[in-house]
Amino acid sequence: MRSAVATVLVALLSACGAGFDATSTQTYAPSDGIQADSGDIRVLNALVVAREAGSDGAVSATVVNRGDRRDRLTGATSPDGTVELSGTGDLPAGGSLTFGTGGDATATLRGLARNPGETITLELMFARAAPVRLDTVVLAATGDYAELAPAPATSPPSP
Repeated sequence: MRSAVATVLVALLSACGAGFDATSTQTYAPSDGIQADSGDIRVLNALVVAREAGSDGAVSATVVNRGDRRDRLTGATSPDGTVELSGTGDLPAGGSLTFGTGGDATATLRGLARNPGETITLELMFARAAPVRLDTVVLAATGDYAELAPAPATSPPSP
């Protein structure tokens, strides 16, 4: 009887050893991209897809508004290229905005200064929420990501 009680106590007490920093309580992105938060705004699976440095890169991400008031993406910047946004930046209360193939909007980095495999910094600005700064990765435009990269620039035909 004593050994059964001791076994149960050891099992219960050892589970408490993980504390408040247990792996199960830590946020992580189960994907290639990263996550970031700013108040009611959460950015999910953010990454950039490009063919090579000097080419254009495409941002793939989902921006979620977990609040009860509308917000709007007003801009995006990066020290690693010029960010061009198109489409709507509206974020309804409880809604989302997706960048990438088939998404609501697009974000293209022109003249990308990073190679696939390197990190890149993006900053997203909103009408209500504080800006979200992301340090994410540039992925090569191969495999599942091949269709996300912007088409290579073409030269005009020579006369």
